[in-house]
Amino acid sequence: DPECPDRLHLQIEAMKLAFRDVHRHVGDPAAMRVSPEQLLDPAYLATRGAMIDPERATDFDHGDPRAGGTVLVTAAGRDGTMISLIQSNYTGFGSGVVIPGTGIAMQNRGACFTCEPGHPNAPGPGKRPFHTIIPGFITRGGEPVAAFGVMGGPMQPQGHAQVLMRMADHGQNPQAALDAPRWQVTRGLEVLLEPGFPPETVQQLRDRGHQVVEVADRTVRFGGGQVIVRMPEGGYCGASDL
Repeated sequence: DPECPDRLHLQIEAMKLAFRDVHRHVGDPAAMRVSPEQLLDPAYLATRGAMIDPERATDFDHGDPRAGGTVLVTAAGRDGTMISLIQSNYTGFGSGVVIPGTGIAMQNRGACFTCEPGHPNAPGPGKRPFHTIIPGFITRGGEPVAAFGVMGGPMQPQGHAQVLMRMADHGQNPQAALDAPRWQVTRGLEVLLEPGFPPETVQQLRDRGHQVVEVADRTVRFGGGQVIVRMPEGGYCGASDL
């Protein structure tokens, strides 16, 4: 069952470990001290996964994800072209600087730099900051399968993983995967839950040490998703949260 507490516990713990590494190591690729290939190395990931206690929640001291504001759109055409696009001026409607004569407000993603000296994401000339612009795309055997995304700052990678697992592991159609309740790790042992999880699942997560916060309403705090899947028999299956 996709709401099985065993499954949710492992997903939540893995997400916390991922954020710990992201906020320690990821920045402009030119300034990173470790490569993406090293972070994704199967042997390294196995050592990280071994840190998960299947019975208890652990505070891995992962970073505190930042808030943000983003727009996502997916599209597909009759010629087979599929697009996943994310646009974000970031908080405060961007930088407040408008390019003269255009009406275009510039983004302020520089707010995502880290002020810790020597950090790979520390500000510097010509550097790009860590950010959460993550348009999602799925391929199988090199062929396009789906354009998708779940916008919402640090919720993006969490929403992507949850929606993709529901479609790939449980065979849910795109709309069912988007309609399902989502969780979000924040800091320490805290986990936010959208309405809709079975009460027994919520209790079992608490029994394992998760500091569960049940949110009263389903809001954009848990992301807004869109999915377009190319069907094997032709055509598309589209779904949207909004």
